[in-house]
Amino acid sequence: MEIIGDNTTVTSIMPKVKVVFCRGEQHKYWLEFQFVDENNKPVSGLNVRLEYPPLASAKEVAIAQSRGYHYNPTPPPNPPAGVTDAQGLVRFDDLYWITVDVKVDGQQLADEMELRPLGVRRNPNTQPISNNIFKPETRDPAWRSDVQEKAETAGHIHHYVTIGELCDRLPDIKGWTDSEPPKFHFQPGKSLKGTEIAREALGKRHVIEICPFRAWVMGLHNTHDYDLMNGYNLGIMADLVYSAEAENSTIDYFFRQQCQDLSCIPRFSEFPSYFHTLAVDVPFSDRYLPPVYLNTGQGDNPEGDTRLFTVECGGYVLVAWCGTDSLLNALTDASFGPKSCLPELAGAGNVHGGFLEAYELAKRKFGDELDAVKIALDKRKELFICGHSLGGSLALLYAAEMKANQPVLYTYGMPRTFTRAAMPYLDSITHYRHVNDNDTVPQVPIDIDVDNLFYQKLGPLGSRLGFNWLAVSVAGLPVSLWQKDMELQLGIELKKDPYWHHGNTVIFFQAQQGSMKLTGPGQKSLVDGQMYTPHYAHVKLFLVPALNDECLKSTGEHQAAFIQCLNPASLEKVFPKNTNPALDGLVSNPLSHSMAHRYLPYIHNQVLELADPELPMSRKEMRERFKEEVDKGASQNANEDEVKRNREFLALQDMLPIALQRTQSEETGKNSLIRFAAATEEDVEFSR
Repeated sequence: MEIIGDNTTVTSIMPKVKVVFCRGEQHKYWLEFQFVDENNKPVSGLNVRLEYPPLASAKEVAIAQSRGYHYNPTPPPNPPAGVTDAQGLVRFDDLYWITVDVKVDGQQLADEMELRPLGVRRNPNTQPISNNIFKPETRDPAWRSDVQEKAETAGHIHHYVTIGELCDRLPDIKGWTDSEPPKFHFQPGKSLKGTEIAREALGKRHVIEICPFRAWVMGLHNTHDYDLMNGYNLGIMADLVYSAEAENSTIDYFFRQQCQDLSCIPRFSEFPSYFHTLAVDVPFSDRYLPPVYLNTGQGDNPEGDTRLFTVECGGYVLVAWCGTDSLLNALTDASFGPKSCLPELAGAGNVHGGFLEAYELAKRKFGDELDAVKIALDKRKELFICGHSLGGSLALLYAAEMKANQPVLYTYGMPRTFTRAAMPYLDSITHYRHVNDNDTVPQVPIDIDVDNLFYQKLGPLGSRLGFNWLAVSVAGLPVSLWQKDMELQLGIELKKDPYWHHGNTVIFFQAQQGSMKLTGPGQKSLVDGQMYTPHYAHVKLFLVPALNDECLKSTGEHQAAFIQCLNPASLEKVFPKNTNPALDGLVSNPLSHSMAHRYLPYIHNQVLELADPELPMSRKEMRERFKEEVDKGASQNANEDEVKRNREFLALQDMLPIALQRTQSEETGKNSLIRFAAATEEDVEFSR
């Protein structure tokens, strides 16, 4: 085909009709682009250029030539580059009627978009194609961002793109060592090619909404006060560490895939629950580095079954220790004979022998990996530690060794680990210890003297004694009765240097309120001629006694945030320091110990309740009914101590919004709560 003059109207290289030769000047077109971020803030100063792609592929040219046609696929020269102004606008004139690709300087774009925060609402249509039928990506053709709605209302064409769809080259990504760039931001098959503008869309303004170059991290606060964001996110990590990473890379997938997929907030799924995190967005350079999973039972010389993982991001290092998950772990729990504290842990007292042995095994096998944590902390990063059950005890041992770094420790259902004499050496550790009502594990080892003839008499039978403890625990028998029985049979003087709990107690307490209920005609009461029977109401409450201390210390506006302060002496009777609260029942329940099915659902629901106060929830209805029963009990002259105690418990429950105040005071924290409330729903809570 012969082209005479400036011809850009040919649309086929294999015409089926007579060839038309075009002479003279072609009609030229214009394009306007406005570059904005997800919050509709303009992106100014961008170096933008347009590229004309070849007018035909090599295959199409070959076909044309085989049929006797001469065709030159070379496009006309690219138009001059432009720079976006203060409104993010750039205009191009004198364009040919050809599809064009818009590109931006890759390094400049990546550096700028790292500084832009995400919008609150997420675009579900940006998920990378997973090809995984068990974890399919979500698409919603009807979804519209705020930017898109405004652009289309003004008659403009909207594009939502990741930086990979605009970059003219791969930018330098700090710390990135993988052979392929980040999948979400540089989706395979779509990246480094520019964003295509069809020729039919010339002569119009195009609003290009750019997804910021960010990543998710879990929000955590380095504070001595109880923080509900910490309690929830570290609880998820204490559950995540149970994953059998060698068989299923759940931990790696969470940090390296979910925390880089900005279409939805990261979540840890453990059927039937799906725990969405309280995630905040950070510059991609502050993302999580690849997690390090450690298991003493794997590798060339497997030994024991101590497991943990460490992970580092721009602001902190997180170390999660695994709890009882095997027979070897059970043997560790049972071996509770005391051993003298190592100098790096405490200057006096004893420690649970089985836990110390498991901890020292991890230090011996993974010294280099744990030293890497210290190196990261030298960069002024904060240290967060967590663990459930046995993992909580190992986490406390680790926190004791790392106390110079001022770690923040949250544990769940952990047993006693240190003795009383060691406690003064651990006072500097910020530790909140969650207990689910009558969970068996926090009640052991039993509160006995470990520096007397008890261990001298039994010696090697300590392990057997441990198995006895396991047996009574599984049977649900009260540990206190077993302890009393030993006291009588062995004649041992108790409470000299007993095992004590460390940290501030956070308890999910099953409160009970009794009242008299009218049953109807029948046997008559001598008082009013009616028949009454006892009626009991129950409710699960989230109690953090330390919030009352914060109330007493607060002044001004902070004081006004509390409903009321409680009498510390009265709370001390119910929540004695270094031991478990006095519960209503004698029977302990090992079924209350599950992290995934007992601890996490309750914390999750509490966060959801405070994140969306207007949301109807069963737990709020139950609490209202319980308040009515407490008031009824007071009017009926029911047990005064019970009524007083339950009113104190309800007052503590009402203090909980303070535990989320730090999160709500930050813009990123507010956004995390909004996203969380939009993505999740009330989980099933078990009363015990």
